[in-house]
Amino acid sequence: MKLSRRFFLLIILSFVLVFVFGCSKSDRVLAKIDKKVIYESTFKKLYSPMPNVSKEENIKKAEDALNNLINQMIVYNYMEKNDLLTDELLTQKVQSENSRLISLVYENEVTKKVKISEKELWDTYLRSKTTIWAQHILVEDKKLADSLYEILKKQPERFGELAALYSLDTNNKNNEGMLREFSGGVMVKPFEDACFKQPINVIGKPVKSNFGYHIIRVLKRERKDISNYQKEIKSIENNLKRKKLNEVAMKSEEKLRKEGKINVNLDNINKLFQSFKYDSLGNLILDSLKDERNLVLATSIFGPWTIDDVMREAKNGGFGKVPLSQPEVLRNFIDRMLFFMTVYQKGKRMGGNLSKEFAKETDVKMAIICDQKVRKDIMNSIPTDDSLLVKFYKDKIDRFMEKGKAYIYVINNKDLQKISMVKDSLKFKKKDFKRFAKIYSTIKPKEFSKPDYFIFDETDTTGYYKKALETGKGKISDIFQNSNGYNIIYVVDVFPPKPKELTDEFKKRQLKNEYLKFYTDSIYNDQIEKEKQNVKLFVNRDLFDKIVNSLISENKE
Repeated sequence: MKLSRRFFLLIILSFVLVFVFGCSKSDRVLAKIDKKVIYESTFKKLYSPMPNVSKEENIKKAEDALNNLINQMIVYNYMEKNDLLTDELLTQKVQSENSRLISLVYENEVTKKVKISEKELWDTYLRSKTTIWAQHILVEDKKLADSLYEILKKQPERFGELAALYSLDTNNKNNEGMLREFSGGVMVKPFEDACFKQPINVIGKPVKSNFGYHIIRVLKRERKDISNYQKEIKSIENNLKRKKLNEVAMKSEEKLRKEGKINVNLDNINKLFQSFKYDSLGNLILDSLKDERNLVLATSIFGPWTIDDVMREAKNGGFGKVPLSQPEVLRNFIDRMLFFMTVYQKGKRMGGNLSKEFAKETDVKMAIICDQKVRKDIMNSIPTDDSLLVKFYKDKIDRFMEKGKAYIYVINNKDLQKISMVKDSLKFKKKDFKRFAKIYSTIKPKEFSKPDYFIFDETDTTGYYKKALETGKGKISDIFQNSNGYNIIYVVDVFPPKPKELTDEFKKRQLKNEYLKFYTDSIYNDQIEKEKQNVKLFVNRDLFDKIVNSLISENKE
């Protein structure tokens, strides 16, 4: 039994986890927690400076990133040292290790074999810029294809007639075998190659594809503008690489299956299912199996497998629960297990599990996974009674303040005399504020927007919000100066900061989330500080400073 021909490529791309650290012979130690090591390359993967922020802010972010990584390693080290790694975590560790092996095999079996020449890129580009009009007759049998070709060589005018009689392509057989116009990269390769090579209006010899045998007549080829090659080359290269990766991956899967000598016995799986017994609730009773336990469900380089072998290997290999709902589902599951175990074994033969990079990557992934579990366990242990939420709300009221807002019109000008004149005029014509703003202000009302006034909140650094609070709703301010020049504002409305209303919806969502995060972080940080007293912690501060300064400098460039 074979899975989808894209199985290897698609599963690998989804199975390989986020962190893939390149090999580095000079990878320096940035920090150590007992025997757990944080390397320079690991830190560089997890931290990159932010653009358009100060150096101090970026250094602070780097400190946070390193401390976070150290804390995660402390958690992992503690759990490993105290045998606290659950079956679920150990399964994730196995999966993490296996993902590295898959990545290694994929790189050697697929990626390294895909090479694209300049000629291929140019030819692919030319094909994509060429439109073809053609007819074809599709048949299954080679003898029939050869016979039709011989007839058409002598009587080409019968192409439409023979297409209607013999072609398997129902989309066009009754239209003289006429295909819609197409460009390169659309049709299967043998068909496309023939369409680009055959002379115009000459019926070519039968061409074999995975659909059958095609008899083709190319009616016209027309080339479009080819002046944008340099602009389109990257896209062409990516598409070509993707296509080649797919082709090589499918061949590699076939090769790996042969190496694994994988054979799943569906007949014995069916016999196993026929012997299953269930309790009154419909649950399967595996203990009721007798001789059926010895049925060989699959053979491979790993030997014969019974149902007990499948159960054991699924657990040890991190493949999850064995599906016992339908014979076909179990067959597919066993096939998948054996295929990936073949890949894992090949990766180990390549030395994938012995390298320093392998251990480095696994440790980082496990540190993150363990840290997430600890945080989740802490959060789940925190009581969330309504009274506790309300107390937290009152104690931390500054966290739950709605920002103050001011809705204002502005008259702004660099010329103090003009602003003074406008101010004097407005003493008697307050309603004319918008008209004066349109005439004299460099900051005019928003003509094509409703509302047309400006909105400022307490984060405003220009002084408009603060002045609106002083002035009050419905009033015109005194003249004041800021970086924009001299100003007068008319306050449409103003709202000072106020606590968010303690509604049920607010309590259930924002308040509860903030409460849980606050106490989770607090408990977590306390536990980390205690554990720091029990470990040998070393941080290479000089190296850290050099790395961060170098990254910040590169980011500026």
